[in-house]
Amino acid sequence: MKTFRHLKSTILALGIILCTNAFAKSYTIRKGGVTYDFTFAELAVKYLESGDTTYLHKIAACDGAKHILNHSNWSNGNGKAEQDALPLVKELLTPREKLLPNLTRIKQNIRFAKDSIASTNLSQRFALEYLPHGFKFASHLYFTVGYDLGVAFQNSSSVNLAHSHYLKDPNEMRYYSIHELHHAGFIITKGYMPSLNVNTHVQMSELIAYLTHLEGMATYAALDMRTKEHALGNDNDYVSLQDSTLMKSYKEEYFEIYRYFKETPNQPVTEDDWNKISILSDKRRLWYRVGALMALAIDKKIGRDALTMLIAKPSACFIDTYLGLKE
Repeated sequence: MKTFRHLKSTILALGIILCTNAFAKSYTIRKGGVTYDFTFAELAVKYLESGDTTYLHKIAACDGAKHILNHSNWSNGNGKAEQDALPLVKELLTPREKLLPNLTRIKQNIRFAKDSIASTNLSQRFALEYLPHGFKFASHLYFTVGYDLGVAFQNSSSVNLAHSHYLKDPNEMRYYSIHELHHAGFIITKGYMPSLNVNTHVQMSELIAYLTHLEGMATYAALDMRTKEHALGNDNDYVSLQDSTLMKSYKEEYFEIYRYFKETPNQPVTEDDWNKISILSDKRRLWYRVGALMALAIDKKIGRDALTMLIAKPSACFIDTYLGLKE
């Protein structure tokens, strides 16, 4: 009996694995070096429609859930690295009632993303224009339900189809899919993600430079398409970039912070220092907006090849190149 029970549990476990793999195969669209993976989102819809909690376990076992778990562990810095994605999945999708009012729009966003992003290979085509010549992706773009606008970790990225920004305007998913996939290409080119465990001012200045470079380039990568499609007014980053007076003040704020750390490299990082850099990611989003301003200036002054080649160099070179441009 013990052997039978063991065999039965093994078969059941194998069934779950096979089922998960079958879902993964049917819910993906591969274009060149990018696999557009809808497994998380499709299973989330099945859970929301049925209330069957076994779908939560299937979601936790899929690669998209592991991707956002890895990002969560990275962003926690010194925090405990979780090994099981199920608690995170439950946090995102339960109670079920909080997402049910948006179920129809989430399903519409899945269809929109398949038709307008994955099938057209939009994300890869446009991200490649802002990556070094000859770069090739070997990445996944996961479509999830929950977890920020989207994130990148190592060689892959994700977009949260249930975010309020996309529920309000599905077309925003197109632009942010470029943004997030560019992050993956940027990280692959760099060869590393930065540690958030910084102890000295020189480490902090390097972290600020990396994140400015990362977010600035990704924000800039969607600028041309937004401009051509008259969509600059649909996102506050691009509204700000059109306001020269505002951007001048943002640039002054940014460089005051950056130089503070850059010019005192050996000082230890304090709690006040963390408070000082908080404005870089608050509603002013300085590393997105000032970073995009730098990318735009470099592109216009010395060309796209020069801009994209900087990705492989230390990110301080990106900032130094901008500062060295002639007005």
